Amino acid sequence: MRNNTLLRAVAGAAALGLLLGACGPRGGTASEPAVTAPPAPTPATSAEAGASAEPTEKPALAGDLSVWTYPQGDDETSLKAYKAAFEELYPDVTVKISVIPEDTYQTKVTTALQAHKPPDVAIIEDRAWMKADRVLDLTPYYASWGVDVADFNPGGIGRATVEGDVADGVYGVGDFLGGNIFVYNKALFDAAGIPYPAADKSLTIQEYADICRKLAKPDPDPAKAVYGCSMPEWAPGIQTKDVFGADGRSAVGNLNSPEMVEAFNIAGQLVREKAAPGGTALTAIGESDLFAEGRLGITWTDFTETPKYDDAGLQYGLAPFLVIKPGESFVDTWTAAWGTFTESTNQAAALEFLRWLATDGQVARMETSADPSLSMTVAEEQNYGEGDPTKEAYLQVLSAAAQPQVFVPNGVDAWDPAEVLRQLTIGGQTDAKPILDKMAAAAQTELDRVWAEWEKIGQ
Repeated sequence: MRNNTLLRAVAGAAALGLLLGACGPRGGTASEPAVTAPPAPTPATSAEAGASAEPTEKPALAGDLSVWTYPQGDDETSLKAYKAAFEELYPDVTVKISVIPEDTYQTKVTTALQAHKPPDVAIIEDRAWMKADRVLDLTPYYASWGVDVADFNPGGIGRATVEGDVADGVYGVGDFLGGNIFVYNKALFDAAGIPYPAADKSLTIQEYADICRKLAKPDPDPAKAVYGCSMPEWAPGIQTKDVFGADGRSAVGNLNSPEMVEAFNIAGQLVREKAAPGGTALTAIGESDLFAEGRLGITWTDFTETPKYDDAGLQYGLAPFLVIKPGESFVDTWTAAWGTFTESTNQAAALEFLRWLATDGQVARMETSADPSLSMTVAEEQNYGEGDPTKEAYLQVLSAAAQPQVFVPNGVDAWDPAEVLRQLTIGGQTDAKPILDKMAAAAQTELDRVWAEWEKIGQ
């Protein structure tokens, strides 16, 4: 499964952001060259607007266009298709793709920014780059391209903003929409006489646990056990607002709220009862393979594993992720937010590449991967998933429950859901409250610090 960084409950990187801030905000310092963005374009007229809008006059572009990414999990198939299509449109442009290991990607981009030699196009993985005015705000360009930001799924496009609000600027173009959802085995549900989960409404963690116990068939031999559900340690806190509050600033009272305590108590109990696989079973085989073997009733997926389930001949359905508070529905969603930097060398070609991604690239993505486009309008116009029940269900689930996460700067290391579940499963603890109380107090200290550091970026 792809993009593990997206399972974290926080986003951004304040420490790297401070380094960027030290480079100087737009305008530079007495010892640095000024950082200036190109002039804002003229918005498109209504006749020019549309998902496949073309510039009134094709720009004269030439030279190398450097594009930086980290591994995308599909051998960069879509990106290679983008390169071929763009070079066909602009034969004098050579798109040069650099795939950088994910664990060093942010550091390499930050180093390039400090040297005033950033790539032309890159995934804007660190929101501190936006806040430090090192990334070009694309809001006026969207208007000139005839593209409405509202057409893009809010859960994905939020990752192309500084703190999740498109009203404060959109700094990237997303090409696909991914999400963490549930997949369930229809045969196991039918055998247990359990109704299928709704495609447009999340289960509460208690409802999820009730289903899990009804589906489970524990066995002393782990190779023969049928587990009702999976229970990843990050599940109770997947919504950042449940961990740090609606403003992202309050660990105390949220991270250790009664709902969070109960959620972890439920999670720990399911693993202790062996209704959900614990560390030993997961080390041996993993949730995805257990599900493919028909030995797991409901689990999570980011959609990349569904071909395995198809190959196994499973009849399965899709549903939104669980919530810890009744009345909510939620799917954690993401995209690759492609942007350009204010100091990028071939900015004209970069902006045209981003325009292409925002329009024709949305269609190209669906032709080269299983994902829907980030533009829900394009996905509907192109009949994404037509004739494919799995894709149709995926789009339904994403459309019903995707929403932006609350933003929190990186660096709150005291929040460690894996440690909470470890203590509740193999650590001999049965009550999450004292664990979460201690963790919340430590996390609040770190949270206050990272927000103070974040607010200094670009000042």
